[in-house]
Amino acid sequence: MSIYELSLAMNGSGKAKRIWENLRSGIDPLDSTLSSLRGTRAIETLRKLNSEYSILDSSLLSTTLNHNDITISSCGTQKMLLSLKDGYKIESVLIPSYKFDRTTLCISTQIGCDRGCRFCATGKMGLIRNLQGHEIVSQVVQALKVVNEDPLMPPLLNVVFMGMGDAGQNIHEVSKAVEALTDNDRLKFAKSKCTLSTVGGSPSVFKELAECPGSLAWSLHSAVDEKRRRLVPSTRHTVVELREGLIEALKGRESLKSRTMMIACTLIAGINDGEDDAKALADFVQPIIEVAGKVALDIIPYNDIDREGDGLVAGDLGGEYRSPTEEAVKRFTDVLKERGCYVCVRVARGDNENSACGMLATERKKKRI
Repeated sequence: MSIYELSLAMNGSGKAKRIWENLRSGIDPLDSTLSSLRGTRAIETLRKLNSEYSILDSSLLSTTLNHNDITISSCGTQKMLLSLKDGYKIESVLIPSYKFDRTTLCISTQIGCDRGCRFCATGKMGLIRNLQGHEIVSQVVQALKVVNEDPLMPPLLNVVFMGMGDAGQNIHEVSKAVEALTDNDRLKFAKSKCTLSTVGGSPSVFKELAECPGSLAWSLHSAVDEKRRRLVPSTRHTVVELREGLIEALKGRESLKSRTMMIACTLIAGINDGEDDAKALADFVQPIIEVAGKVALDIIPYNDIDREGDGLVAGDLGGEYRSPTEEAVKRFTDVLKERGCYVCVRVARGDNENSACGMLATERKKKRI
């Protein structure tokens, strides 16, 4: 609900603002011990609303704080397991940066994913269903609760739509969630601190995502069509066709030009980590750089999801995909830098607790949809 809609329902803007103040602190407004909402009539009105719409659409099953299922990595990254009203479970990841005094939350937009990326545990689940906007927002509120209760965790300032699912496949609900996140009357996140990621199901998906407040990220993985189709079997368009769609989206929204456009490439040993792959990527992004201003090539060394005892994906890849060596990553990034590209190498965060990029998965789907 917008602050206006909630004000009408609560018969007062002050009550509506207090509700969102509580949510920004990760507090359930109906929690009598913590909530700042006062007045019997106001609480009764909110309870009635809650019975119809539900304030928090997820319950926190495990983090490091409840010690039921310790999921903290040595670097401080925490994976949150959340249960939805219909019993399905999703995962979100809190990634603290003590150097920059901020925490980033990686949230899910779908239960499972239909993009089928061969190197991703979530893709192995298939698509179960899209998350609704309030279920997406609920992950953020639950994360705020975890952060605010942990004195060592830096403040939550960044939200990236890079968890389970593809934001581009659930644009309508993602749009509603981002509006709530970036609204100064609601969750108050900076628009530049919300990043929407997609593998690029079609050229038009970039334009649709660009209409949301926030920054864009494209999971490209390879600038060579043959290799990209191997890695992302759901691909129906060439990389050039997708690039043209992205360029048109960037041209159509001036504010995107002042923000960093992220292009992600997961490096897999012997598949797309060669110097020729790096040269192809450097050449491919030049037309995007001309429009976007600043493009960050986010290089992600593959996180091995083919692990013994995983229970979800062990053995599925048959040993086909492996992490690149440090030397290969350096050679790859050196080529990009020599050609004038801005490069950042993703440091694996939470990989020892299956919280890193491409490692999120909850339960299998018997039949893909």
